[in-house]
Amino acid sequence: MTSVSAKLTFNDPGYIGLPYWPERDLRINISKEVHPKLGPAKKEAALAAACEKHGITRERYDEISKLADRPFYTLDGTRNGEIVIPQRIIQSFLNNANQEAPKAIPRIASKGLTFIGIKLEGGYLRTGRYERDAKLFQRFVKMENSNQRIFSSAPYISDFAATGTFLVDEGIINVGDLRKLIEYGGRWFGIGSARPQGFGRFQVIEWNAA
Repeated sequence: MTSVSAKLTFNDPGYIGLPYWPERDLRINISKEVHPKLGPAKKEAALAAACEKHGITRERYDEISKLADRPFYTLDGTRNGEIVIPQRIIQSFLNNANQEAPKAIPRIASKGLTFIGIKLEGGYLRTGRYERDAKLFQRFVKMENSNQRIFSSAPYISDFAATGTFLVDEGIINVGDLRKLIEYGGRWFGIGSARPQGFGRFQVIEWNAA
């Protein structure tokens, strides 16, 4: 593996994480078992019963609910930790860019090779940003199966550099070609949520192979 020290800069509008946590899935499944029209006492009893059915305490449910709302991946997994961009997000971004890039842009021969040939030391890029640095991107969003719109709000961070070390198997793609692919994807596709609204775009400003 060839090590490449990299710095990616995210300017306006910035980066939205919005991970889908396993805790969110559990919360949704439990909420389906609690009828929304129940009164407070019956709703609490139904919630306690649903928690017991899923093998957790009522107190654990409250903890899970808080974890389900974390807006970013962080270094320590808490809402107070430094925001990071995980390896699998970068790999998925590369697969997307790889499929859409024109012939003039170097590409990885097979989709599955991305997960073998490109990794991040430690498993993430560091941003130097925290949730307290985030602002809110707010808009009305059309619901999938109707014309009704709901108000959506998502935290984002901007004007930061994501840094880390890429570990590249040059039998799959050489580091120079990988840079070109990342630059193309960073300009046209981006990473994270709200990419159709322009979020997640970045530039490669440092790319130093060891």
